[in-house]
Amino acid sequence: MKELYHILFALLGLNLLLGLVRVLRGPSLVDSMLASLLLGTGGTALILAIHSYAEQGSLLNVALAFALLAGMGGIAFAIILLRDDNS
Repeated sequence: MKELYHILFALLGLNLLLGLVRVLRGPSLVDSMLASLLLGTGGTALILAIHSYAEQGSLLNVALAFALLAGMGGIAFAIILLRDDNS
């Protein structure tokens, strides 16, 4: 079972690394923002996987806060895009 967790950690870490590359090199602002949403989702998944592996209750609260922040970032981005389209 530990090998499965290690594979999961590696895949989620690779996902985060590729998302970070897209954030830094995104051709447009939308691509960068979508990649940052992917980072939020992937980061939450990684924290939840670590929580399941290490059985630490405090990581569940960290994952919840991370997911909420990622969602708020997406909403803020949508508001900024709508404001730019209207002006």
